[in-house]
This record gives sequence, structure tokens and C-alpha cells, in this order.
Amino acid sequence: MTTLPRKIKIFYALGQLGWSILAAIIGTWLMYFYLSPEEAGIDVVIPQGSIFLGITVIGLVMGFGILIDAFTDPWIANLSDKSKHPLGRRIPYMRKSALPLTILLILVFFVPVQGGIHAFNSIWLLIVLPLYYIAFTAYVIPYTALLGELGSTTEDRIDLSTYISITWFLGLAIATLAPNIWGIFMDLFDMEKTAAIKLTFIVLAILAFVLMLVPAYTIDEKKYCTSKPSSLELKSSLKAVFKNINFRYFLYSEFGYWLSNGFFQATLVYYITVLALQKESDVGLVVTAVGVLSFMQYPLVNRLSKKYGKKNLMIVSFFLLILSFIYVAFIGKLPFDGFAQLIPVIVLISIPSAITGVLPNAIIADCAAHDAYTTGENREAMYFGIRSFLNKVGGTLAVILLPSILAIGKSTENDVGIRISAIVAALVVVASLIAFLKYDEKGILSTIKNFNRDKISEADI
Repeated sequence: MTTLPRKIKIFYALGQLGWSILAAIIGTWLMYFYLSPEEAGIDVVIPQGSIFLGITVIGLVMGFGILIDAFTDPWIANLSDKSKHPLGRRIPYMRKSALPLTILLILVFFVPVQGGIHAFNSIWLLIVLPLYYIAFTAYVIPYTALLGELGSTTEDRIDLSTYISITWFLGLAIATLAPNIWGIFMDLFDMEKTAAIKLTFIVLAILAFVLMLVPAYTIDEKKYCTSKPSSLELKSSLKAVFKNINFRYFLYSEFGYWLSNGFFQATLVYYITVLALQKESDVGLVVTAVGVLSFMQYPLVNRLSKKYGKKNLMIVSFFLLILSFIYVAFIGKLPFDGFAQLIPVIVLISIPSAITGVLPNAIIADCAAHDAYTTGENREAMYFGIRSFLNKVGGTLAVILLPSILAIGKSTENDVGIRISAIVAALVVVASLIAFLKYDEKGILSTIKNFNRDKISEADI
């Protein structure tokens, strides 16, 4: 296998920048766009209230979309693992899915009937959003599987994870700066707010499309990856992966993490505009500040994880996330006002953001490498696919439960629902921490080191 140059690591990370922009648009702005506060000035085109058992239309649509997508994750992962395409197991999927993914992102925000609430708009979202999520999976699962194949050592995998964590935060920052962009469009072109928002998402989607094509056309998978197609069918591959008990413990913790993350990302705009009484444009400022502070910590996370282990740093991140959510629940009731209330959130959340931005992908790659070394089967995509499946189930619960919680109160006059959502998120992270404590990092890394040592010995002979 050819040594992986730094430029290939950069090209790979640019793909993450592209799809993270799209993911952040959906995660941060979709619910706000279709279930906006009255003072936001965004056109209302779908029903806003509960349709049954406290569940809203947008909550049901998002939950259904993510759930449908979640069940396609293992299927696409297995197809990618088994692929015998001349260009490799991952690159062809990335090339074919980038354009549909971009187009479907745009269509999510362009309902057919404008100027009022209409049932067909809800039906449109119920069709288009699941298709978007499926196209998203078709790009992201093969993309993330490449990490485990490009990185031949745990150090390389940590480095690659660090690169993509940087571009992930850049993508999130770009997407959350969207209010600044649509504000410019409103001023320059005298546009209504809803139209300016749609134009902003078109521009960002095109940028994301170009970035997603970079790794798809600059990385020679056959040159930099040494893996063979898996021989197992979907059911057998799923069973084989779930036999990895340490991976199961990691999955349980990840499920809770992404459930709480779904709460945080979708309610961040409410924390800032309703609890702290700041402007929409401050959402991008907060995310950028968190990103900058996180970037500054990435080299330290990289070094500390190699010295003290990934597990110890992840435990620290869980503790700080719990503290962050508890603090958020009291924003607006503190003895200081304005933007200053958000500074502790920025500082607190930046540390776990740096840690969870770098390490989880490396942990999954370690688990996949351990499996490949002990069984002889390369199932990298299935590992990332199963992780994505459970994350999306967690995301489904978040978007189903969150609108119901916010319905309790999401305005400046009644903000009870927003505060309850933060407490619920904190409790979920506690459960995630308990599960992760059972993960045996030492056992996995010991197996990998022994295998690599044996291979070196064989090469010497």
C-alpha cells in the first residue's frame, strides 16, 4: 500500500466539508424554517400545531424521513463492502450520489404551494425528505468507510479524523452563518425573507456539491487502499459486526450522544433568540466561536489521545456535555444579560466538540480493523453503516420528541419547553457515559498491534 500523502488527507477532508454543509442546513434550519417562532417573519406553509399525541407535522415528516434512511444504511453499506467496481468499493458511490443529494436538499425547501398552509406541502416533504436522506447515505457511508482503509495505523486514523473534524466544523459554521447571507440578499435584491433563505440554501448547496466531488475525483482508491470485497450477504454481515461486543458498547453511547446532539442542534437557535434574547445572526457567531476554540484544541486532542487513549478523552467530553446542557437550562435566569450568557456555553461545548469531532471515527475504524484482523473479512462500510443507522434512529427520536417538548413553550413569554429539552438532553448524555465506560479500548488496540507485529515479522522472513 502506498504511503498516504498529506494532500490526499486534505482532498478527503474537503468531501466532509461539502456534506457537512448540507447536514448542518437540515439539522439547524429545517425545523426552524417550517416551525418558526411567530416573530421570525418566515412564511408558514405547513400546519404548526400538534396533529396527534403532541406530534407536529414537521416532527412526523423528519422522523419518518430519518427512519426510512436509517434502514437503508446497512443495505448501502453492504453493497459498498461487496462492490467489485474497477474504481474501488467507495469512490463510484460518491460520484453517483453527489448530484442527487444536492438537488434534493434544494427541493426540501421548495414546497409546491406557496402563500399559505396546504396539505400537499406536507405530502411533498414526506416524499422529498426521505429521498434526500437516502442520497445522503449513499454518499456518506462509502465516504466514511474510506477512513478506515486510507488509514493503515491507529495514528493515521486519528490524523484523518482530525482533518475531517476540522472540515466538519467549517461546514457547520458556514451553514449556521446562513442568516448573514440571506440578510445580504434581502438588502441587495430587496427580497422577502423566505425567498432570501431559499436562495441562500441554493448557493450553499452548489458549494457543497463542488466540495463533495473533490475526493471522488482526486483519490485513487486502488492505489491507497488495500482491501478486498466482503463475501457476506447483508444479514450475515450484520450478525458478524454485532458480535463485536466493544463496538456494541460504543454504539449504545453514540446513540445517546446523537439523540442529545439532535436536541442541541435543532434548539440552538431557540437558546440564542428566545432564552438569551439575541439575533438570528448570532447563531452563526456562536457556532463559529465554538469551532475556532475547538480547532485550537485539535492538536492537543490528537496528541493526548495517542498518549492517554481515546476512551479517557471521550469520558471527559461526556462530563462536559452534561454540564453544558444543565447550564443551557438556566440561560435567561442568570445574573448577567445579553450575549455574555452564551460565553460559558461556547467555552464548555468547545472541549467536547473537539474531542467528539476527532475521536469517534477513529474508534469505529479501530473496531473495523480489529474485526478485519481477527476474521479476515473487510466490513468497514458496515461498521460505519450500522453506526449511522443507530445515530439516525436517535435523530428520529429527537425530531419526533423535540417539537412536542417545544410545544410546551418556545416563545419569550413561555420558554418552558426549551428549558425542558436541555434537561432531557443532559439525562440522555448520562446514559451514554454509562454505556461507554464498558468499552475495552486496550483489548482492541492490543489485537491490532499484535497483528501488525506479526505482519512485519512475516515480511522480514
